[in-house]
Amino acid sequence: MSGLDMLGPMETNPPAHSKGRELTQTAIEAIVNLVPAVGSTITVLLMAGLNHKLNQRRERWLTELAEAVEELSRSLDGFDPDALVDNDAFVDAVMTATQTVFRTSQQDKIEVLRNAVLNSAMPGAPDLDIQQLFFDLIDRLTPTHMRLLALLNDPPGWFDRHPELTRPTFSLSSNRVQLISAALPDLGAQGQAIIERFFAPLADGGLVNGSIHGMMTAAGAWQPMTTDHASAFLAFIRDPR
Repeated sequence: MSGLDMLGPMETNPPAHSKGRELTQTAIEAIVNLVPAVGSTITVLLMAGLNHKLNQRRERWLTELAEAVEELSRSLDGFDPDALVDNDAFVDAVMTATQTVFRTSQQDKIEVLRNAVLNSAMPGAPDLDIQQLFFDLIDRLTPTHMRLLALLNDPPGWFDRHPELTRPTFSLSSNRVQLISAALPDLGAQGQAIIERFFAPLADGGLVNGSIHGMMTAAGAWQPMTTDHASAFLAFIRDPR
């Protein structure tokens, strides 16, 4: 059984049914059925177009997920893709992640969802309740939130992984706003108020300790400020391949 077969059938249009043909056919059906108002016909066309787009998004997501499962099976001894259909945690993860995929076009978030689904089937995966908490976080947080969390979990490692960035030079007393601005230039360019807006959900969600405003030594600014829950979440969304 291939990875794609494992994930079940997908709703795809045969080659003859292009998007244009599908929309045209829908319009003809509306006319034949004597739809009374132009607005109603437009609504039918809009819904047909949205349905087509969502089906495309679903097909692309499941195809890429199946490819990732197949790649993982080649790199991880003992990983059996055929057993995944009987793995309740994996099935739950696929269904939960797919709902979020329908609501986002952000590729960074889709990649995080894929990683989380793969990790749900790994040995030592969190229990189902914790996994649900993690999927809720993925749904609520933006890619910027998750990048900020990864930075605050390991500031030196962030700069090691991004050599194009310039490490900030701290004075005797510093705060993490300067660190964040250097590590995430696009976020830093929007100013301190926006940085605070992205930081607040992390603090409210119990993912970080402390404040980004507190004055500290230069050495202190480089220390992680994430909680154990955040570290486990970041491990869950890391690519296992």
